[in-house]
Amino acid sequence: MNLLLFKEEEWKKPISSDDPRVKHIHSILKSKSGDSLDAGIIDGKIGKAEIKEILEDGSCLFNFTAERDSSPLCPLTLIIGTPRPPTAKRLLRDLTAAGIERIIFTGTDLGEKSYLTSRLWSKEEWKEAVLTGMAQGESTRHPLIEKFYSLYKSIDQLQNGEDLLALDNVSPELPLRSYSPQSKKCCLAIGPERGWSDREREILRDRNFSICSLGDRVLRTETAALMGTALVQAAMGYI
Repeated sequence: MNLLLFKEEEWKKPISSDDPRVKHIHSILKSKSGDSLDAGIIDGKIGKAEIKEILEDGSCLFNFTAERDSSPLCPLTLIIGTPRPPTAKRLLRDLTAAGIERIIFTGTDLGEKSYLTSRLWSKEEWKEAVLTGMAQGESTRHPLIEKFYSLYKSIDQLQNGEDLLALDNVSPELPLRSYSPQSKKCCLAIGPERGWSDREREILRDRNFSICSLGDRVLRTETAALMGTALVQAAMGYI
Protein backbone atom coordinates (compact mmCIF):
# COMPACT_ATOMS: atom_id res chain seq x y z
CA MET A 1 0.00 0.00 0.00
CA ASN A 2 2.15 2.83 -1.32
CA LEU A 3 -0.59 5.44 -0.97
CA LEU A 4 -3.41 5.60 1.58
CA LEU A 5 -6.58 6.48 -0.30
CA PHE A 6 -9.55 8.22 1.28
CA LYS A 7 -12.91 9.57 0.26
CA GLU A 8 -13.35 13.27 0.92
CA GLU A 9 -15.93 12.75 3.67
CA GLU A 10 -13.79 10.29 5.64
CA TRP A 11 -11.65 13.01 7.23
CA LYS A 12 -14.54 14.14 9.41
CA LYS A 13 -14.66 11.06 11.66
CA PRO A 14 -12.38 8.36 13.11
CA ILE A 15 -11.56 5.47 10.82
CA SER A 16 -12.17 2.09 12.46
CA SER A 17 -9.36 -0.18 13.59
CA ASP A 18 -10.94 -2.89 11.39
CA ASP A 19 -10.34 -0.81 8.26
CA PRO A 20 -7.55 -2.28 6.06
CA ARG A 21 -5.81 1.10 5.92
CA VAL A 22 -5.69 1.40 9.70
CA LYS A 23 -4.56 -2.21 10.03
CA HIS A 24 -1.75 -1.39 7.59
CA ILE A 25 -0.78 1.64 9.67
CA HIS A 26 -0.67 -0.37 12.90
CA SER A 27 0.80 -3.68 11.76
CA ILE A 28 3.06 -2.73 8.83
CA LEU A 29 4.01 0.93 9.19
CA LYS A 30 4.03 0.91 13.02
CA SER A 31 2.99 4.55 12.92
CA LYS A 32 2.08 6.70 15.91
CA SER A 33 0.23 9.94 16.56
CA GLY A 34 1.89 12.85 14.80
CA ASP A 35 3.35 10.76 11.99
CA SER A 36 2.67 11.84 8.40
CA LEU A 37 1.91 9.31 5.67
CA ASP A 38 1.61 9.52 1.88
CA ALA A 39 -2.09 9.78 1.11
CA GLY A 40 -4.59 10.98 -1.44
CA ILE A 41 -8.24 11.82 -1.98
CA ILE A 42 -9.93 9.60 -4.57
CA ASP A 43 -10.43 11.77 -7.68
CA GLY A 44 -8.55 14.53 -5.87
CA LYS A 45 -5.13 15.63 -4.65
CA ILE A 46 -2.13 13.70 -3.35
CA GLY A 47 -0.55 14.89 -0.12
CA LYS A 48 0.16 13.93 3.47
CA ALA A 49 -2.17 12.41 6.08
CA GLU A 50 -1.07 13.29 9.60
CA ILE A 51 -2.28 10.90 12.29
CA LYS A 52 -4.02 13.41 14.52
CA GLU A 53 -4.99 10.89 17.19
CA ILE A 54 -5.11 7.15 17.80
CA LEU A 55 -8.12 6.42 19.98
CA GLU A 56 -8.31 3.74 22.68
CA ASP A 57 -10.09 1.31 20.35
CA GLY A 58 -7.32 1.67 17.76
CA SER A 59 -9.30 3.85 15.35
CA CYS A 60 -7.51 6.86 13.85
CA LEU A 61 -8.25 10.51 13.22
CA PHE A 62 -6.37 12.19 10.39
CA ASN A 63 -5.56 15.63 9.05
CA PHE A 64 -4.92 15.80 5.31
CA THR A 65 -2.73 18.37 3.57
CA ALA A 66 -3.01 18.49 -0.22
CA GLU A 67 0.27 18.93 -2.12
CA ARG A 68 -0.10 18.09 -5.79
CA ASP A 69 -2.27 16.67 -8.55
CA SER A 70 -2.05 13.00 -9.42
CA SER A 71 -0.30 12.24 -12.72
CA PRO A 72 -2.66 11.95 -15.72
CA LEU A 73 -3.84 8.60 -17.01
CA CYS A 74 -2.58 7.23 -20.31
CA PRO A 75 -5.29 7.78 -22.98
CA LEU A 76 -5.42 4.08 -23.78
CA THR A 77 -8.57 1.94 -23.90
CA LEU A 78 -8.21 -1.81 -23.50
CA ILE A 79 -10.84 -4.24 -24.77
CA ILE A 80 -10.17 -7.59 -23.08
CA GLY A 81 -11.88 -10.89 -23.78
CA THR A 82 -13.07 -11.67 -20.27
CA PRO A 83 -10.78 -14.17 -18.53
CA ARG A 84 -11.38 -16.19 -15.35
CA PRO A 85 -12.40 -13.91 -12.46
CA PRO A 86 -9.12 -14.29 -10.51
CA THR A 87 -7.21 -13.33 -13.66
CA ALA A 88 -9.55 -10.40 -14.34
CA LYS A 89 -9.03 -9.20 -10.76
CA ARG A 90 -5.24 -9.21 -11.17
CA LEU A 91 -5.55 -7.39 -14.48
CA LEU A 92 -7.76 -4.73 -12.91
CA ARG A 93 -5.16 -4.19 -10.19
CA ASP A 94 -2.11 -4.16 -12.45
CA LEU A 95 -3.58 -2.14 -15.32
CA THR A 96 -4.91 0.43 -12.85
CA ALA A 97 -1.43 0.69 -11.33
CA ALA A 98 -0.06 1.21 -14.87
CA GLY A 99 -2.35 4.23 -15.33
CA ILE A 100 -4.70 2.99 -18.05
CA GLU A 101 -7.63 5.33 -18.76
CA ARG A 102 -10.34 2.82 -19.72
CA ILE A 103 -10.78 -0.96 -19.50
CA ILE A 104 -13.62 -2.79 -21.24
CA PHE A 105 -14.19 -6.47 -20.50
CA THR A 106 -16.11 -8.17 -23.26
CA GLY A 107 -17.85 -11.44 -23.87
CA THR A 108 -16.47 -13.36 -26.85
CA ASP A 109 -17.47 -16.25 -29.10
CA LEU A 110 -14.92 -18.64 -27.58
CA GLY A 111 -14.90 -17.30 -24.03
CA GLU A 112 -16.84 -18.58 -21.02
CA LYS A 113 -20.04 -16.51 -20.76
CA SER A 114 -20.47 -17.07 -17.01
CA TYR A 115 -17.32 -15.08 -16.22
CA LEU A 116 -19.23 -11.84 -16.80
CA THR A 117 -21.80 -12.74 -14.13
CA SER A 118 -19.33 -13.92 -11.48
CA ARG A 119 -19.05 -12.38 -8.01
CA LEU A 120 -16.31 -10.12 -9.30
CA TRP A 121 -19.00 -8.21 -11.18
CA SER A 122 -22.29 -9.06 -9.44
CA LYS A 123 -20.89 -8.18 -5.98
CA GLU A 124 -18.71 -5.36 -7.34
CA GLU A 125 -15.54 -7.00 -6.04
CA TRP A 126 -13.72 -5.38 -8.97
CA LYS A 127 -13.76 -2.06 -7.11
CA GLU A 128 -11.39 -3.41 -4.45
CA ALA A 129 -8.94 -4.48 -7.17
CA VAL A 130 -9.03 -1.01 -8.71
CA LEU A 131 -8.37 0.65 -5.34
CA THR A 132 -5.47 -1.71 -4.72
CA GLY A 133 -4.03 -0.75 -8.10
CA MET A 134 -4.43 2.95 -7.37
CA ALA A 135 -2.60 2.56 -4.06
CA GLN A 136 0.16 0.55 -5.72
CA GLY A 137 0.60 3.10 -8.51
CA GLU A 138 0.41 6.06 -6.09
CA SER A 139 -2.46 7.62 -7.97
CA THR A 140 -5.83 9.10 -7.03
CA ARG A 141 -7.10 8.62 -10.58
CA HIS A 142 -8.83 5.43 -11.69
CA PRO A 143 -9.81 3.92 -15.04
CA LEU A 144 -13.34 3.76 -16.35
CA ILE A 145 -14.34 0.08 -16.02
CA GLU A 146 -17.04 -1.32 -18.31
CA LYS A 147 -18.27 -4.72 -19.44
CA PHE A 148 -20.33 -5.80 -22.44
CA TYR A 149 -21.49 -9.15 -23.72
CA SER A 150 -20.09 -8.92 -27.25
CA LEU A 151 -17.08 -7.56 -29.08
CA TYR A 152 -19.37 -5.67 -31.46
CA LYS A 153 -21.05 -3.84 -28.59
CA SER A 154 -17.68 -3.07 -26.98
CA ILE A 155 -16.29 -1.53 -30.16
CA ASP A 156 -19.42 0.61 -30.46
CA GLN A 157 -18.40 2.38 -27.24
CA LEU A 158 -15.19 3.75 -28.73
CA GLN A 159 -14.68 7.37 -29.69
CA ASN A 160 -13.76 8.57 -33.15
CA GLY A 161 -10.12 9.41 -33.75
CA GLU A 162 -8.51 6.59 -31.77
CA ASP A 163 -5.75 4.41 -33.15
CA LEU A 164 -7.23 0.89 -33.31
CA LEU A 165 -5.05 -2.15 -32.61
CA ALA A 166 -5.88 -5.80 -31.90
CA LEU A 167 -3.61 -8.64 -30.84
CA ASP A 168 -3.91 -11.93 -32.72
CA ASN A 169 -1.37 -14.72 -33.24
CA VAL A 170 -3.31 -16.42 -36.05
CA SER A 171 -3.28 -13.85 -38.85
CA PRO A 172 -1.36 -10.74 -37.74
CA GLU A 173 -0.47 -7.99 -40.18
CA LEU A 174 2.44 -6.41 -38.29
CA PRO A 175 4.31 -6.70 -34.99
CA LEU A 176 2.97 -4.52 -32.19
CA ARG A 177 6.46 -3.13 -31.60
CA SER A 178 6.17 -1.28 -34.92
CA TYR A 179 3.15 0.75 -33.75
CA SER A 180 3.66 4.48 -34.29
CA PRO A 181 0.88 6.67 -32.86
CA GLN A 182 -1.21 8.63 -35.34
CA SER A 183 -3.65 9.97 -32.74
CA LYS A 184 -3.55 11.10 -29.13
CA LYS A 185 -5.74 8.14 -28.09
CA CYS A 186 -5.44 4.42 -28.73
CA CYS A 187 -7.49 1.26 -28.27
CA LEU A 188 -5.87 -2.15 -27.92
CA ALA A 189 -8.07 -5.27 -28.12
CA ILE A 190 -6.84 -8.51 -26.51
CA GLY A 191 -8.66 -11.80 -27.03
CA PRO A 192 -9.68 -14.41 -24.44
CA GLU A 193 -7.60 -17.49 -23.60
CA ARG A 194 -8.88 -19.36 -26.69
CA GLY A 195 -8.38 -16.34 -28.92
CA TRP A 196 -10.68 -14.54 -31.33
CA SER A 197 -13.09 -16.45 -33.54
CA ASP A 198 -12.95 -16.00 -37.32
CA ARG A 199 -16.15 -13.95 -37.06
CA GLU A 200 -14.54 -11.63 -34.52
CA ARG A 201 -11.44 -11.24 -36.67
CA GLU A 202 -13.70 -10.07 -39.47
CA ILE A 203 -15.42 -7.61 -37.13
CA LEU A 204 -12.05 -6.18 -36.10
CA ARG A 205 -10.92 -5.79 -39.69
CA ASP A 206 -14.26 -4.30 -40.77
CA ARG A 207 -13.91 -1.72 -37.98
CA ASN A 208 -10.40 -0.79 -39.19
CA PHE A 209 -8.34 -2.40 -36.43
CA SER A 210 -4.72 -3.14 -37.30
CA ILE A 211 -4.08 -6.80 -36.40
CA CYS A 212 -0.81 -7.09 -34.49
CA SER A 213 1.38 -9.79 -32.98
CA LEU A 214 3.53 -10.14 -29.88
CA GLY A 215 5.83 -12.66 -31.52
CA ASP A 216 5.43 -16.35 -32.30
CA ARG A 217 4.61 -17.62 -28.83
CA VAL A 218 1.07 -18.32 -27.62
CA LEU A 219 0.46 -16.17 -24.55
CA ARG A 220 -2.18 -16.12 -21.85
CA THR A 221 -4.59 -13.19 -21.92
CA GLU A 222 -3.02 -11.77 -18.77
CA THR A 223 0.51 -11.89 -20.19
CA ALA A 224 -0.55 -10.49 -23.56
CA ALA A 225 -2.48 -7.64 -21.91
CA LEU A 226 0.48 -6.54 -19.77
CA MET A 227 3.05 -6.89 -22.54
CA GLY A 228 0.85 -5.21 -25.11
CA THR A 229 -0.03 -2.37 -22.77
CA ALA A 230 3.63 -1.70 -22.01
CA LEU A 231 4.56 -1.55 -25.71
CA VAL A 232 1.70 0.80 -26.55
CA GLN A 233 2.37 3.06 -23.56
CA ALA A 234 6.03 3.26 -24.56
CA ALA A 235 5.08 4.19 -28.14
CA MET A 236 2.72 6.87 -26.80
CA GLY A 237 5.47 8.29 -24.57
CA TYR A 238 3.86 7.40 -21.24
CA ILE A 239 6.67 5.16 -19.99
